[in-house]
Amino acid sequence: MSVPPHFLVPIHNVDDGAISPRPVASSPQLPFELVEALNQTYFLHLLVTQPEKVVPPGKSLLSMMTHANYVAAEEDAKNSDKHDYAKANHQAIEKKVKEVAHRAFWNEALEMLSSPLPSVQLSRLKQLYSDIHEALAPHFPPGHRILVSLESPLPPTSSPLHSTMILLKEIVTALRERCAPVRDEAVDNLARSLENLPPTSAESHTELSQFVLDSMKNILQLAEDMRRDLNTFVLGAMSESQLKGVLTRDVKKRERGLVIKIWGGQENVRVAWREWVSQLAEESNGETKWLKRLFLALGNDKPVYSHIPATASDVESSATNGTNTAFLPAENQADTNMQSLEPTISSSSGPPLQRLPPQLLFFSPTLLYIQNHIQAIVIAAALRALTRLPASTTSASDFMQRVWTLLETEIEGDLLDIRHTQRSDPAGESQTKLANLADEVVRVRQLVSGVNIKLEEEGELRTTVERTLRASDPVFLLLRRRLVKTLEDRVVESVKDDADAAPNSKPSIPMRMQTGKDLVGERAGKRIRLNLPGHAETEYSQRINRAKLDGPPVPGFEDPVLQRVIREVLGKIMDTVSWTGSVWGDLV
Repeated sequence: MSVPPHFLVPIHNVDDGAISPRPVASSPQLPFELVEALNQTYFLHLLVTQPEKVVPPGKSLLSMMTHANYVAAEEDAKNSDKHDYAKANHQAIEKKVKEVAHRAFWNEALEMLSSPLPSVQLSRLKQLYSDIHEALAPHFPPGHRILVSLESPLPPTSSPLHSTMILLKEIVTALRERCAPVRDEAVDNLARSLENLPPTSAESHTELSQFVLDSMKNILQLAEDMRRDLNTFVLGAMSESQLKGVLTRDVKKRERGLVIKIWGGQENVRVAWREWVSQLAEESNGETKWLKRLFLALGNDKPVYSHIPATASDVESSATNGTNTAFLPAENQADTNMQSLEPTISSSSGPPLQRLPPQLLFFSPTLLYIQNHIQAIVIAAALRALTRLPASTTSASDFMQRVWTLLETEIEGDLLDIRHTQRSDPAGESQTKLANLADEVVRVRQLVSGVNIKLEEEGELRTTVERTLRASDPVFLLLRRRLVKTLEDRVVESVKDDADAAPNSKPSIPMRMQTGKDLVGERAGKRIRLNLPGHAETEYSQRINRAKLDGPPVPGFEDPVLQRVIREVLGKIMDTVSWTGSVWGDLV
């Protein structure tokens, strides 16, 4: 006896927020930089959409952003463009030129500070003071004594280097008061090093000059580290809601930019979406059509999956020739993997129904999680029908809770089992899973009848359980079709009103222009203020009427346990719909 293929489809691991691609035959390995970008973006995506998956108890959103070395998308784009190889090559050359220039700068400074003439030393020290002042200015208020000292003319002295050491000690002491606690050890080490001056002589100042320059370099590096800490401090000054708003806006921008870059441009992403939606046979209007196409995939026996094209040229070739792209599935090989399962696809066949478009790449684990729960809900309802329990009894509630616990444990258990390509006894495991469910049905049937059932009847009941859970069983098919159709109708209805009303509405002046300027409430001389998203929802999510998700119990799924799970599934679906619409409104 084995578990039917549809019992539980394989599950993505969404616990840790990373993508680990594994190439298949004839598919090249993804660039390391691309994998890093996907991993970080998916981790940040989970921080916003499913924080309970990645934020440990006692930790905050800010601590996890710091752990992920969070940098805003705009600044990240300025710092590097890993996939633009021409630009990367130019940056590498520029970096080498800067290194040569910096080396020449410090060598010249060493030569001048080693001069026996104090006037020559003072001339170069004045330039170095100016550089240090520029680096330290963001860390001190205007008029601070350190900034004043760096700007003031250098007094004449017979030993400029020793006077400089006194000022450097004062700078380090002042930085100790301004730096983050994490920098205390580095500052203390620097302060101790300044106490150990090298030996000097009247004939040579080289060792002391080198020591002064090294100390200045360390101070400049410390100032740069403190600048990065200051960025984190700005985020730390926000409330959790403000921080989540900032992160949400940034993650959406990251996802859109990364997907467009991977697929080789907006047009390729748009073509992939249209191809995906066109597989829906029935006629439907714009926004509701893609929702119906989504439920066509969720109601499929085969697990939904997303894919990553091997190269942008493959995408363009696929879009032009109508052939399938070579894809890179991912495999759970560690605790930080997001798994992407993909069936073998013939190059001559059309795209499979369970394949998701680029716009849903980062939601593919969530959608597979939803698909698994739909299957589990149907299984629970089918087993409930075999018990002959009255609708509202303590026994019925206890039975459903026990069955759902088994099913949910199975779902979570597959998150671990799926990482192993080989199992010691997969058939035995499948038989145990099915036997556990059959045991619950037999137990409740005996409870209802009040006597122990005969062995022959028990055997027939176990056979019925196995048959009921087969994908071809009429009862299972009926329940799944009914559940998926109800979920689809409620989701479509929640967005249909505004979507249908939009073409018929009269054109009007928008309340907010594209530049962000308000026509209502704007006044002359208005003071500049920090504009944080907070809990403000996007225009697309505001249009969704979540009240229409509620409705009467689905026939066959009236049990309170199932109703609760159905509401949770609907919530996750609507979160996906809202996010997708707000990120890809112009490309869906």
